[in-house]
Amino acid sequence: MQDKTKEFGNVLIVGLGMIGGSFAKSLKQQGLATLFGADRRDGELTLGVSAGVIDHPAKLDEQTLSQIDIIILATPVRAMASVLSEIKPYWRPDMLITDVGSTKGSVVEAAAQVFGEVPANFIPGHPIAGAEKSGVLAANPHLFEKHMAIVTPLPDSDPEQLDRLHRLWRAVGADVVSMDVDHHDHVLAASSHLPHLLAYTLVDALANADRSQDIFRFAAGGFRDFTRIASSDPVMWRDVFLANKEATLSTLDLFTERLADMRQAIVDADGASMYGVFTRAKSARDHFLRLLEQRTLGKPQAKQVAIQVSPASAIQGEISLLGDKSLSHRALIMAALSEGVSELANIDLAGDVKVTLQALRDMGVVIEEFAPGYVRVHGVGRQGLRAPIAPINVHNSATSLYLLLPVLAGQAFPVEVIGEEALTNTPFTQLLALLSAAGANVTSAPADCLPFKVQPSAIQPLTQTLPGQPSARLVSAAILLSLFSGGVSRFTSEETLDAPMAALFNCFGVSLDTDAKSGELKVESGCLKGASLTLPADAQQVVWVALLATLLPGSNVKLTGVAPEGRLAALFAVLEGAGMKLHWSESVESVFAARSLTVSFAKLQAWSLDTQQVRLLRGFLPLLTAAAVYAEGTSQFEGIAHLPYFYEDRITTLIDGVNHVGGACEWHAGTLFVQGRTPEGGDLDSAGNDLVALAFLLLSSRCRSGATVRDCQNLLEQIPNLEEIAAQLGLKGSVDG
Repeated sequence: MQDKTKEFGNVLIVGLGMIGGSFAKSLKQQGLATLFGADRRDGELTLGVSAGVIDHPAKLDEQTLSQIDIIILATPVRAMASVLSEIKPYWRPDMLITDVGSTKGSVVEAAAQVFGEVPANFIPGHPIAGAEKSGVLAANPHLFEKHMAIVTPLPDSDPEQLDRLHRLWRAVGADVVSMDVDHHDHVLAASSHLPHLLAYTLVDALANADRSQDIFRFAAGGFRDFTRIASSDPVMWRDVFLANKEATLSTLDLFTERLADMRQAIVDADGASMYGVFTRAKSARDHFLRLLEQRTLGKPQAKQVAIQVSPASAIQGEISLLGDKSLSHRALIMAALSEGVSELANIDLAGDVKVTLQALRDMGVVIEEFAPGYVRVHGVGRQGLRAPIAPINVHNSATSLYLLLPVLAGQAFPVEVIGEEALTNTPFTQLLALLSAAGANVTSAPADCLPFKVQPSAIQPLTQTLPGQPSARLVSAAILLSLFSGGVSRFTSEETLDAPMAALFNCFGVSLDTDAKSGELKVESGCLKGASLTLPADAQQVVWVALLATLLPGSNVKLTGVAPEGRLAALFAVLEGAGMKLHWSESVESVFAARSLTVSFAKLQAWSLDTQQVRLLRGFLPLLTAAAVYAEGTSQFEGIAHLPYFYEDRITTLIDGVNHVGGACEWHAGTLFVQGRTPEGGDLDSAGNDLVALAFLLLSSRCRSGATVRDCQNLLEQIPNLEEIAAQLGLKGSVDG
């Protein structure tokens, strides 16, 4: 009979192997249930009782099942139908029936086959825990602690029994999540089933190779770790692959394609492609390890924020946007290194810029904030920074790292630079090569990753071509590094210095001279002097608002303080050629020759960007891709594959989103094609990227039924006044979370 003092009453484990035994042992040791065990192997039942795993051996008969409150099916997935058939005559609607199998679709099918429909009290589950050992003697009462347990309720599942199942898993220490049955099977096919298939296949292939004895004799720890799971139960895994056939094949096909690409890269000696794969894989693997660590330590997850955008008829008005983020970083640093006081107006201190601001303050720079977007910086001179009391933490800001590290290399004190999140797993090979070329003493973790340790050193003038595919950040890093060389630096780069950026450096006393014929940039400076300047509007936000006005009928918006130079000028030239209606006012006398820009609705025609244009405008590609969805005809973007991998990752996310809401984007022979059409709308996942999220907001503004952009917390960190901007313009929407 049921012991009313025990929370879960009488629990029957069907299949007394390692998983079932571990579940039973945990509940029994905590006194949460009276444990019954049923198994076709009588020896396992005897061992289960003698080892203290269960209280009573049992059979699937009326005498046993009449007193059972919870049944946990821990049998092979292919045996589910048979076991459920035995249970059916004695099934009661008040008992909870669940399972621990690693496939869910086949289990649901088995239940429907046996009962005619899936009973409301049958709720599948799956713990993400296990080991190579099998049998009841391998039972571990702590097996599920700090591991995921996935429950896969069906639309008609009994809510009380579902709550009971959640409590049951939490009782054995698991972190419980819910998931759709089909989604579960595809996720597990990729994260669990495919790795087992590869391990079994690799060991079998090598065991039958000509040099098999030496292969196994000299195999190191990497081979052991990778093939560990090939020691798992062969019968169980045979059944898993047969039960989850479609999802496994889909995942296997994806892996096979990538493996073929890797093989071709080796054939072609394409080291760049291999390195890209390896670095992305390392980043993904390290991210996975951090997730495990967070789960173990119980670190709270960041709150997910979604932005709903309603169909908007028009946006109107005049708006002044906060200063350009790239210029804001550099202005703060130059002001700190200068003699005297600098006053910076319209500076953006949100998002990553806060990281640079805090690092300078940590090194003794006084930065006063008088009003939103207005600061006074008391410069300490080129080598006047003071040693911080703790490592400089650049968090997840690559821009802060690129700009601060050259400055730290020129100081008279040692310092350590650390980071967080994805930044800790990103190799900074080009930046470190640049520093090394100038004689800076910087050591890194393996693979050129953070943390960095910087020792005082004598910086030498740069006299070479910048390494790799330079970015605007690397060019700025080279300029900053040159300030500590005591001489004149001359270097060449495929990346040109944007006019607003050059104007900023000139304002503080840095002389920049580009040779028109060779492209060589000459950098020299005397005493750096503080300056007063007003930063022009952020380029990304300018383009976003201008495109909103272009796409939404009836719109007319005036943006003030826009610097129409460099990349921004090139971008507007493309859009004007596609039909954008814009008007520039006369320039205001200032460092950046800022002007007002008026934009109104226009019907865009498709455009084409060649490889050179794509490289020049790469920072605006998400917004351009979203805008192309509403251009008449088919727009195309060439050469995206030649950009650093994270640009391609952004575009891939955009393609998925556009197609998901009814647009038409595709890759073909290395070119991105965007066919003009009006999407219906729906959910868009920005994958946490602020530029992708901004582009999705643009895309959503003209979807027929609007759209919801998810994972926007990073966007709101970078543009905390986004709601205010939208409200001022009349863009309809709301922030959830």
